[in-house]
Amino acid sequence: MAYVRSADGTRLHYQVWGPSDGEPLLLVHGLGADSRAWIMQRRAFGARYRCIAFDNRGVGSSDKPLGPYDLEVMA
Repeated sequence: MAYVRSADGTRLHYQVWGPSDGEPLLLVHGLGADSRAWIMQRRAFGARYRCIAFDNRGVGSSDKPLGPYDLEVMA
């Protein structure tokens, strides 16, 4: 599993797939969903793009620090 740390130290999980030389495509899902929300699009998007999907804080494999989180923190 791949992780990155945000400015406040929260560990965020992300997945990358598709051709290494493909144009990057950042997949941002709605609140409350995790990177699995893109499961049905993985094959189609991954055929052409270098896809990056992440789990927002509080969902999936990312840390779940005490909330609430404002829009600035989520961005």
